[in-house]
Amino acid sequence: MYVCICSAFNEKKVKEALDAGARSTASVFRHIGTSVQCGKCVPTVRDMVRDHCVGDCAHCPNADDHAVAANQDTPSYVPMAAE
Repeated sequence: MYVCICSAFNEKKVKEALDAGARSTASVFRHIGTSVQCGKCVPTVRDMVRDHCVGDCAHCPNADDHAVAANQDTPSYVPMAAE
């Protein structure tokens, strides 16, 4: 599913960035080689980053969110459907 329509990237691209070491929304965009356009995808990317690094990285810039995400049964992001 598409995460960002403006920059035309999907969940797979975000997961590849996370697997390659991206640990923030900005680093995901840098890894993909784009920048924020309208901003509607930022909360989704932020949630995917948080969900990816739950308890995984002590130096993660999202460490404060780990406890919250660890208590969720399902991912907090909902991918946007392609129009």
